[in-house]
Amino acid sequence: MKPFIKIGLIIFILIVAGLIVYFVWSALVAPPPEIPAPPVSNVSNLPTAPLEGEGEINQLPGEPSPTQVIPALAKISENPVFDYWVDSQTREVYYLNPEGQIFSAKNGEDLQITQQKLNAPNFIELSGNGQRVLAAFGDPRLPQWGIFDVIDRAWRPLPDGILNATWGENSNTLIGFVKNGSNINLSTINLSQGQPVYKVIAKDLRLQDVKITFSPPNGVIIQERPSVNYPVRVWRMSIKDLSFHSLFSPENGLTIKLSGDKTTLLAFSNSNGFRILNADTLGLVSPVPFSTLPAKCSPDSAVIYCFVPSDDNFKKASLPDDYLEQKFFTSDSLYKIDLITDEVAPVAIPQNAALGPIDAKNPLVNGGKLYFINQYDNSIYALSFGLGQDGILGD
Repeated sequence: MKPFIKIGLIIFILIVAGLIVYFVWSALVAPPPEIPAPPVSNVSNLPTAPLEGEGEINQLPGEPSPTQVIPALAKISENPVFDYWVDSQTREVYYLNPEGQIFSAKNGEDLQITQQKLNAPNFIELSGNGQRVLAAFGDPRLPQWGIFDVIDRAWRPLPDGILNATWGENSNTLIGFVKNGSNINLSTINLSQGQPVYKVIAKDLRLQDVKITFSPPNGVIIQERPSVNYPVRVWRMSIKDLSFHSLFSPENGLTIKLSGDKTTLLAFSNSNGFRILNADTLGLVSPVPFSTLPAKCSPDSAVIYCFVPSDDNFKKASLPDDYLEQKFFTSDSLYKIDLITDEVAPVAIPQNAALGPIDAKNPLVNGGKLYFINQYDNSIYALSFGLGQDGILGD
């Protein structure tokens, strides 16, 4: 073979070998092809809350709107809680324990306000000015009544014979059913003097096992105890002319809750579900895509916050009886309803493994925080959304 042919073959072999090495090396170091993610499917009919730290968290009404605000959830009571309230002026959180003692909830050790034990609390109601609390103890059929004054931090007992009571037009007036001999009279109870002064509104008005709520300017809403087992009735009675008007057709399981200013009424029944109504006209204020109980909502502003059970126990239960008798507990999500825009939006709750699920009742908004009782441990929790209404970061 001629020399120049040998040289050509050698060069050709070297070129082929070089190409093979190049392609093999490229295949080894090249990144794998990107596989597109599958489309996300949201099977829920409710809107979904953003993940913690993602996007903007819903603000409480009247607050500034900083971006990427992450809410903080904290337990603020150290003893079991029967019920609680927030002083609207000082924003101090008070609670009544199951033994009838009052504490002030603190970040550290709670401050005990009263030492005296009062047997079997069954009801509390805050006055309109937030400075007095009406409470009932003992046998619900014939309870003992007292008023706790936030200013002097002392109980004022009320005379025997009051079967049922609610705050009237101010913090010196109650409206209640009062036993007088064999009669049960609906009366006003004036507290401005040394001893209560009674004035009969309607004589011998025998309505048993009912709850009454003042409806300004001169009415009383009377509701039968809710139960799934019979049709429940609700009336509005005029204090001036004693006229009765039925607010709802009798509905099984009917339970209601009025806002503090008595303008918004939350209602639930087995036949009509949960709805938000105008307290005067009973017209639908805002549609909602979920069902919950009025006790799980805070109706005291144009933005309502509702805890919504997300498990099947709630859907299958005999309501409200099974829930009130604590035959089951719920696992709640949180939503807000803007009554002006009809917007329903989820509110992210920080994940806390130590806390576990939330079964919330009696939520209320004050000072940029949403307070509620978690029935799993009967403790008060505060969900803070950053800056409060006074511009101070909630502690």
